[in-house]
Amino acid sequence: MSGKKISIILCACAAALIAGLLIWDAPRNRVQLLLEKGAIERTAHLYFKAEKEGNLKQAYALLAPSSAYRQAHTYDSFLKDVAGYPPVKIDAYKIVDIYRLRDNDNRSAYPDVDKFVQVEVEMTFVNSGRNNVFNYSFTFLKEKGSWYKG
Repeated sequence: MSGKKISIILCACAAALIAGLLIWDAPRNRVQLLLEKGAIERTAHLYFKAEKEGNLKQAYALLAPSSAYRQAHTYDSFLKDVAGYPPVKIDAYKIVDIYRLRDNDNRSAYPDVDKFVQVEVEMTFVNSGRNNVFNYSFTFLKEKGSWYKG
């Protein structure tokens, strides 16, 4: 085979691969997760650290602006809500996994959300004992270029 034919075949394969990544969600989302994982993890750490330290202003700021909760609650009403519950304080947390990055396929219900992702976290709470580890999966959202807790 000539060098020209090999170049044409390689270009065609590369074009098919790029088209496949753009069209087929699964591999495209895996690549996007690799690119977004650092930002998602930073946001998750900021949120859970704020909760752990009782920094309610930071925790509120990291709730998704388009979430039903944020739409219905000002920061002052958030403080009243938090004050109304028995104190549950995070003693330790560990981000276990970040997975299932996906596009928002329901723009009518969530017009401001670009992407969703799951963040799996292991937590222990003050007074629950170190052997009581709780595993949660939280949804985080990307809105206007920033990640938030859903």
